[in-house]
Amino acid sequence: MSMGISFIRLLAAAAAVAALCSCSTPKMYDVLLSGEGVDLFPDSSRVLVFHKGADFRFDDPVASARLDGGTFNVSFRDSVVRQYELMFEEDMMDGQFQFFNFFSDRAPLHFTFGSKFGELKVDVTGSRDNEELYLYRNKSTEGYDLADSMYYEIDKWILARYGEDGWPEEGSEDYRTVQVMYGRAGAVRDSIREHSGYEEWVRDRLVSHRTLAGLSEICSSIRLDVQEMKMGHQDTLSSFYLGLFEEYRRLYPDNELTLATDALLAELERIAPGKPAPDFSAPSLDGQRYRLSELLRGNAVTVLDCWASWCGPCRKHSRELIPLYEKYRDRGMAVVGVAREYDSLDDMRAAVEKDGYPWIQLYDLDGAEGIWNLYGLSTAGGGIFLIDSEGKIIDKFDDTAAIAAWLEANL
Repeated sequence: MSMGISFIRLLAAAAAVAALCSCSTPKMYDVLLSGEGVDLFPDSSRVLVFHKGADFRFDDPVASARLDGGTFNVSFRDSVVRQYELMFEEDMMDGQFQFFNFFSDRAPLHFTFGSKFGELKVDVTGSRDNEELYLYRNKSTEGYDLADSMYYEIDKWILARYGEDGWPEEGSEDYRTVQVMYGRAGAVRDSIREHSGYEEWVRDRLVSHRTLAGLSEICSSIRLDVQEMKMGHQDTLSSFYLGLFEEYRRLYPDNELTLATDALLAELERIAPGKPAPDFSAPSLDGQRYRLSELLRGNAVTVLDCWASWCGPCRKHSRELIPLYEKYRDRGMAVVGVAREYDSLDDMRAAVEKDGYPWIQLYDLDGAEGIWNLYGLSTAGGGIFLIDSEGKIIDKFDDTAAIAAWLEANL
């Protein structure tokens, strides 16, 4: 993956300088949120506030409050301005993860919600940064009413025929009708997006209005680029957003958005093909602790299989590695498994026994070893790395077919 490594190294160096900060302790202050117009949900529902990037399956909200006649008031304390996500419990229970970002600054923030085509729309009054954040958000959906109304009518049609959780049988006449309707709505949406001018508007706004909301947009774009690179969908990061990030860093050197993006770029360089595989130590199910570098010694190639007992796709890939391991182990292939588990190892032990992995199994319980961060993996899943005989990363793989092809060509 070519990604402008020299530029990223410059950013990393700048980040190291920025890390030399004051040791003074920030003072705590109240963050005050209120809202109205949340009529889609009953008063039994709660409004929840999470740190941005929290794992909703495991992380507790930092604050919550009950809805009362479609209104709410919620508060919490903070010491620095950072990003949070406001969500509605009823929405989450239905699997509709609509979230509303905001900055935890000292200005009271008021959300005014409305419903259009079955979805929540929102305007805010508060600080300049929060109002700018929603200027970007609402601008991105501006002009999509025709497409949104088409999707809304499709959903109503399905609901009327099949009920809340129903769906037409694949291959049926109704199924074909739905596919045609979705295709038309998608084509309308794509046409609107193509002619919206939104991307040009965003770029102009980022250059002319240097706000914390702008930093959020830049960091989100870089994060999406990194995700696309990890999936093999693109080879480089946007030079426009990297350049702007460097300029914004000077305005917000200590903000968590800056620090998180610095870490993301450093991680991207750290796990690039040709780089030494980041070393770590971790405990194993046999009760001992091992270093990765020790487990790599003497192998022609090592598969580092980062998985989890609760991750179905991870376990599928791990099972698919078993025949490859049996075929190539005598030619110098080894596998090191590392499981990312929560609370206990019971599910991991059961998965290892059921799936029959014949290689060593280490674990990272509750993230205590930091392996997922070290290798830039999402806590919602895992990843597979191929490491050569010199301990250098060959590449990150998303499927075992690509690994099988590499082994066939090289072992």
